[in-house]
Amino acid sequence: MRRILFALSVFAPLMVTGVASADPAPPGTGTLTAWAFTGREPVPVNRADIAVTPCAANQVVATLVSGADGRASVALPAGCYEVRVVTVPGGCGLAVTEPVRVTLTAGTESRADFRFGCA
Repeated sequence: MRRILFALSVFAPLMVTGVASADPAPPGTGTLTAWAFTGREPVPVNRADIAVTPCAANQVVATLVSGADGRASVALPAGCYEVRVVTVPGGCGLAVTEPVRVTLTAGTESRADFRFGCA
């Protein structure tokens, strides 16, 4: 019984990850990835709140939170977007506070990088 539970605990995350990554993005969309990091050798910054708005409007179309790897992604229709950090994790500050402008193309990934200074 213990061997079965052990096998399930090891293989279950792999099966879930495989299913999640098999879902294709809808046609006409691109992937926007925000990356929050600190230092010369990038160290991930966790729990940074990031807002995404179209370049021509101020309406937020996606709110992201950076994960343990410092990244957060969303599939959006192709077009121009502004990405900005809304909430900075405690003990950190943004090196540049201006939003990052990104142009998404269908079927590709675009990245917005945010460098933090953390104590």
